[in-house]
Amino acid sequence: MTSPQRRTGLRRLPLFDRSYAQVEQYASAWTASNTAALQASGPLWLVLGDSAAQAVGASSHLGGYVGQVLPRLGDGWRVVNLSASGARTRDVLGQWRSWDGPDPDLVTALVGGNDALGTRLPQWLADVDDLFAVLPERAVVGTVARGVFERKVRRLNDHVRAVAPARGLRVADLWAHTGPPYRGLYADGFHPNERGYAQWAAALLEALEG
Repeated sequence: MTSPQRRTGLRRLPLFDRSYAQVEQYASAWTASNTAALQASGPLWLVLGDSAAQAVGASSHLGGYVGQVLPRLGDGWRVVNLSASGARTRDVLGQWRSWDGPDPDLVTALVGGNDALGTRLPQWLADVDDLFAVLPERAVVGTVARGVFERKVRRLNDHVRAVAPARGLRVADLWAHTGPPYRGLYADGFHPNERGYAQWAAALLEALEG
């Protein structure tokens, strides 16, 4: 059985204690929210991603970019969040393939922090191509935010910016909207706080308006 530490991708360091405690709490909150959303009506936003989509680092599961963007979409929108802490691009592909609900009106797939830490670049690029090949037209994907393994991330982001539009996908340019400076934007040095997630929300809203 996979340990909680390995499953979430968080290192058990004191700096991560608060974020680590949020993982199961926020996952449970989104599970309950998803159930309610599927019982409601209205346009549907399907969220794919990792701990950032879960809002780990924020003070509540609605404090991340998903919770900040949802009210801006307009009245009646509901959200189903399939993200999972620790997910990499290959896992997000699995999230999309597992979806058997109604056709969503909006799909977002912002992922990459865990790949930056643990996926070799050639495999990461291949996983991105596989994901982009199956996402529906007008889905929103993202560049990877600044702050971790930036030389590697720059190369990945160049690929995203080149490939996504050619496949009919919109790009939320997280790299362009995030630090430096980073002071006051992160809960633990890796996960953003509400102020940090506001930058992610701005990038996503910009892509939706384009």
